[in-house]
Amino acid sequence: MSRLKYIKNISVKELSLERLINVVKVRIKDIPHFLAWHLNSKAAKKNKDRLKKIHNIHKGQRVFIVANGPSLKDTDLSLLKNEITIGMNRIYLSSEKNGFTPTYIVVQDIAVQLKQFTEDFERLELPKFFNWNARKYFTWKDNLSFIRLDFTPRFSTDLVKTTWGGHSVTAVCLQLAFYMGFDEVYLVGKDHNYEQKGVPGTLVIATGNEANHFVKGYYKKGMGWRIPDYKGEELSYKMARQVFEKAGRKVYDATINGNLQVFEKIGYYSLFKNN
Repeated sequence: MSRLKYIKNISVKELSLERLINVVKVRIKDIPHFLAWHLNSKAAKKNKDRLKKIHNIHKGQRVFIVANGPSLKDTDLSLLKNEITIGMNRIYLSSEKNGFTPTYIVVQDIAVQLKQFTEDFERLELPKFFNWNARKYFTWKDNLSFIRLDFTPRFSTDLVKTTWGGHSVTAVCLQLAFYMGFDEVYLVGKDHNYEQKGVPGTLVIATGNEANHFVKGYYKKGMGWRIPDYKGEELSYKMARQVFEKAGRKVYDATINGNLQVFEKIGYYSLFKNN
């Protein structure tokens, strides 16, 4: 799906006043963060140096990107204990549920994730990649780096220059995986399907009983979350597929019964010996 086709496919119903107002607000609030990054502030320079150190550190290896979908309940994550993994958002809850802890974790949504679960993310000791614009909420430790997002639809191969959020943290994980040099990427738990439907970007107040993730109560009652923009996500994933394949690398979808139809499907259990 091209950018132009994506724009043409947006229906009038999807262009809610709330969504348009939010777009304007986000861009205005972004200005000081844009300047700090591009004028190479002390913090920006320090962070860029950290990102440079991870470039191609996993060249030629494979990685599993683990999303938060309910299909994880049917996925034996213990098989990933000797694999390199990139988890996202509240995947740390799986540590209590089934002992799985990712190698890296990526969190980019400020309002829904980083501000609502700040204390949880602050405590994590694994290597973390958070949104540059949320840096004031966290103690700058050796295991924390920030990724700068902008509003230009593309797949970035150089995180030091900034990247696009792609309407999903999964898109950021894919760009991180490419930057780190992985040859093979496997998506797990990317169901691409929420029970609740509506205008993309619409704020929803959680009941605490939503079944959109691998654990119930992922969002506590009264917390906010937003309706996904599937068209926007798919645009970013198609860009990712093109860049990976042009470089002779590959992204596979190993999600069990997932609804995403962008990447080549592969059986999760077929990826491990003796299974």
